[in-house]
Amino acid sequence: MRQLNWEEIKNLADRKSTLLTKTRVPFQVVAASEETLTVRVRSGEEHTIGRTNLEKAVQKVQAGAVLKGPKDYRDLIADDRPAYAWAILRELGYIK
Repeated sequence: MRQLNWEEIKNLADRKSTLLTKTRVPFQVVAASEETLTVRVRSGEEHTIGRTNLEKAVQKVQAGAVLKGPKDYRDLIADDRPAYAWAILRELGYIK
């Protein structure tokens, strides 16, 4: 069973990676601590996503849950920046 590799998250932050949400809205991964990931959106605002919720999402996907988009992430995992969290997990290959 594949678990969330936090080093991959840190690498996205180190590279200041720009990703797209499901609706093609760009955002940038700007920082990662041991407990949170920080993204910067088009308006310049920064938001955090909890590591525990990302880990929970990966565990649920590994157990057979299907996360087709941010709504599924919000409904099954947490209302913790679901559009950005879902896009990050898709970018890293945890979600298809």
